[in-house]
Formats: sequence, C-alpha cells, structure tokens
Amino acid sequence: MDYIVDLQKHIIDTSLKNGALLVGFTKIRRIEPVIILGFPFSDEWFLKNPIKITKQLGKDYNQSKNVQRTLNKILSKEGFYTQNKSVLSIYGDFRPLAVSANLGEWGRNGLVVNEKYGSNLLFAATFTNAPFDTQNNNNSLKHCSDCKQCISSCPNNAFENNRFHFLRCLPYALKGCSECLKNCSKN
Repeated sequence: MDYIVDLQKHIIDTSLKNGALLVGFTKIRRIEPVIILGFPFSDEWFLKNPIKITKQLGKDYNQSKNVQRTLNKILSKEGFYTQNKSVLSIYGDFRPLAVSANLGEWGRNGLVVNEKYGSNLLFAATFTNAPFDTQNNNNSLKHCSDCKQCISSCPNNAFENNRFHFLRCLPYALKGCSECLKNCSKN
C-alpha cells in the first residue's frame, strides 16, 4: 500500500513541477482511476486576437501533453497503462471529473471554480489502471458564494430561474464574451 501512496505523491509532485496547477484523482464509472490535471486559462484569449489565442492554446496544449507524457513514462515503467485526453479534447467533459477529484466546485456559470484559481482553468485527463486512492473526495467544498456577480454581469441573461442556459451563452461566448469570468470574485 505504501508503494501506491508513494507513486501517487510522485505523480502529484511531477505534475506540479512540470506546469500543472492542480492534480486530483477520481474514478470514472466508479471503476477506472483517472488523474485530472488543471492548467491555466485566461479570459484574455478570446476572439479579440485570434493569433494570440492560437499561440496561447498551443502553449497550454503542449504543456499539458508534456506533463501527460511524463506521467505515461512513470506509470508504464511501473506496469500500468495510460490513455490521455488533452485540454483540447473534444471527447468528454472533464468538469464533472474535476469536481469529483476536489479540484473545485460547480460555479453558477457552469464552470468549475477553484478556491485559488477561480474558473481560470483548463482540464486534461489521464486514464489508468493504477489503483490510486480516490476516497478523499470531500464534495462539501464551497468556494462559489452567493455574490451572484456572474449572474448580474451576463449580457444575454444566460442565468435565469436559477439555471444556466448554455444556448443563450454560446453566441456571446463565440464572440468573445467572458463577462461572467471577468466579474467572478474568485478570478
């Protein structure tokens, strides 16, 4: 058992040293262990400057892939398999896994809000068969307060009747709106 605890600590330390801001462990379908990695995201990247956006996303993608390649080497050397999904993965939504791994809680704007980094995060996932401890999940985190700044700042009323309306948000988000992020007291 100490071997797995040491390996898990090594995974955390290596990930943080190589550029991840957050590292958490959970299970998908309550069976398969998954390592969730959080990387920086900024609302400044939106469509105001497409070249800057592309460069920044490329940098974050490469950084996340570097961390995941490093984890793959560590885990495969120990006899475990890995499968990676990057910060740009179109398969799956890592937000529920990030919440389950205690990297944050659901914010009113539908994003994961972390106590230290707010909702300025991108997530990547490494699926593995390494038997990591995922029982430390304390879903009582409460970083998102009742301030409602994200709700009142939304130009398209995407937060109505205590519900987030993705289809109202999307057209504005595609044009570069990030008012809920800019006005979040945690960001």
